[in-house]
Amino acid sequence: MTKAGPALLSIGDICEETGLSADLIRVWERRYGFPQPVRLPSGHRRYRRGDLHQLRLMAEAVAQGHRPGLVVRATEAELRKLLLPQENPRVETLFRAVAAMDTDRMRSLLKEGLTQLGWKAFLQQVVSPLLDRVGMAWADGSIGIHHEHLVTEVLEDGLRELRLEFRAAPAQGLVLLCTLPGERHRLGLLMAALAYEAQGVRTELLGVDLPVASIAAAARALKVASVAVSLSIQSSGEPTRRLLMDLKERLPAGCRLLIGGQGATRTRKVEGIERMAGLEVM
Repeated sequence: MTKAGPALLSIGDICEETGLSADLIRVWERRYGFPQPVRLPSGHRRYRRGDLHQLRLMAEAVAQGHRPGLVVRATEAELRKLLLPQENPRVETLFRAVAAMDTDRMRSLLKEGLTQLGWKAFLQQVVSPLLDRVGMAWADGSIGIHHEHLVTEVLEDGLRELRLEFRAAPAQGLVLLCTLPGERHRLGLLMAALAYEAQGVRTELLGVDLPVASIAAAARALKVASVAVSLSIQSSGEPTRRLLMDLKERLPAGCRLLIGGQGATRTRKVEGIERMAGLEVM
């Protein structure tokens, strides 16, 4: 859908453009009065294209973990402050390379940041805020989805390479890393894998969007000590909690189940499932 498209959008168009679910949009309509749909003579809802920019910023704020009730009531200026509370010169330089789609420059700057900061500060002070910066730029329309995909691929390449460098050291234990069905965010998984390997714990990456039964089967086959599940904000809530309970029951006796990521703090606690705090591995 381009900016020159129709003035009114279907809820499917809104979901595609923002990444929000139809259910969440309808909850916001009922609870907070935004967005306000237009009713066609046929009775179908349509949404104003002018609301799309605000919805994109709201979607990005929710993805970063801000409360929906706060996000819906915020002005555009307030949303921008939530998304980028302070300017980061290193990240801004990187972002300019992203906007220019200059992959060589991106890789050079990322390598420089890693060398100067070390792996942990690099993830906290460069990778995470860069993703926030790119997300906000996509939300305000200053970059396209192709920019977002490109920087994701560059970061994934770098994180995989760095993880393999750490893997050369003697390792202890074995952790299986994965995401649940419907969860396709891979960067959080790679960051967790790097954190484990950097601290001497061997990891096996199973990947994203896996059936619970397959995760449990892999845990048995690999004889892992722990299974760590990465949760983005989109995969939090009661459906995720039920999947985690199912997975816990299927895992071999003595195998720990850990959760981490932005979605972990927004998923109601389940007895016997441990939460990782940031990059502090367990």
